[in-house]
Amino acid sequence: IYYTLIWGTRSALRLGLLVASITATFGILVGLFSGYFGGIANSISMRVTDAFLVFPVIAAVWLFDRAVFSAINVVVFDPVAAPEPRLFDVVMQALDLTPVVLALIFFSWMPYARIVNGEAQRLKQMEFVQAAQAMGASNRRIIFRHLLPNAIPPAIVLAARDVGSVVILESAFTFIGLRGIGAWGVLLAGGRDYVIGIGGNPFTYWWTFVPVAVALILFSIGWNLLGDGLNSWLNPRH
Repeated sequence: IYYTLIWGTRSALRLGLLVASITATFGILVGLFSGYFGGIANSISMRVTDAFLVFPVIAAVWLFDRAVFSAINVVVFDPVAAPEPRLFDVVMQALDLTPVVLALIFFSWMPYARIVNGEAQRLKQMEFVQAAQAMGASNRRIIFRHLLPNAIPPAIVLAARDVGSVVILESAFTFIGLRGIGAWGVLLAGGRDYVIGIGGNPFTYWWTFVPVAVALILFSIGWNLLGDGLNSWLNPRH
């Protein structure tokens, strides 16, 4: 357990940073472009964002596990003709991508898009953006030179907080039996029978879940404190 707690920190950190960085990048880009151009493009992108927001993440995990992965496996490699480990599974394992991780990536970008979209719509009405437009600056220059640096601070704060949330979600999904690879989630799943199985007793076998639970709590609190510190630094007026 001690070994898994210590070395599992690496996989937890890698997982949280991977998901947070990908979702933040995609969400920021969606929010920037839709907020700047506005009109029907903004309406469509925000409605798509809303649709993703209301879709339950646990259903997405099951969908990726059962439907998407199975369909791609059939297309890439015929399981009858190739009983060995299939190419898609090998690639996903090499990249540490599981249905849980993919579902978290596909269904975690929406808050970034929402936050940055609102900032972009506010900033494009300000004088420095209008001055750049009057001077003939291209849309790409305005978006990446003027809007992005001013709209990204709230997204950075959200990304810092999401690192801990992602690890907790992945551990929870692994605990209930979905395919996760996080060491802490695997440790929780391994101690499940000691706690809720036949003959299980949480007071007798507390050591199967208390250490990893404390590690998850401290990990999440640490990233939330980092997010609060970034918020104070990037928004001193708040």
